[in-house]
Amino acid sequence: MKGAAWPGTRIWTPDEAAGALALVRRIAADLAVTYADWRDAIAAYEYAAAAASAATPSPDADRLMGEAQRHAGEIDALRSELARLDIRVVRLEPIVLAFRSRRSRGIEPVYWTPGPARPSYDWPEGVPTNGTAISWPSRAHDTAGKTSRA
Repeated sequence: MKGAAWPGTRIWTPDEAAGALALVRRIAADLAVTYADWRDAIAAYEYAAAAASAATPSPDADRLMGEAQRHAGEIDALRSELARLDIRVVRLEPIVLAFRSRRSRGIEPVYWTPGPARPSYDWPEGVPTNGTAISWPSRAHDTAGKTSRA
């Protein structure tokens, strides 16, 4: 996250971030469940779309795409709720959140993942550092709002 612009004005100390965890834990739990539901809907969509053809379109694929889009909207709403607090979702699986904080080197994130009692400037132990960017890992993003293309 170093070097990336971080809009917002809220600066969290590690103690303040720890104090906000009662609310943040609930949002993070909802985010984890909704992301898992989204992934399941995408997998089901891709399976249904693979079985379809131009001659035999899949109404299931269209329904499942709608379900995935609904979950994606819920994920965006939860991320927006955290963003209003100047908290970033750094990773969706496992959930890693970053609170905007200030250290001697300037603005640096304080990381938190469900489990530890306190946020820390250190990256969460046991969480891979690669693949931290948020992305929609499926072609479903490209077909959102369209009928089945299978």
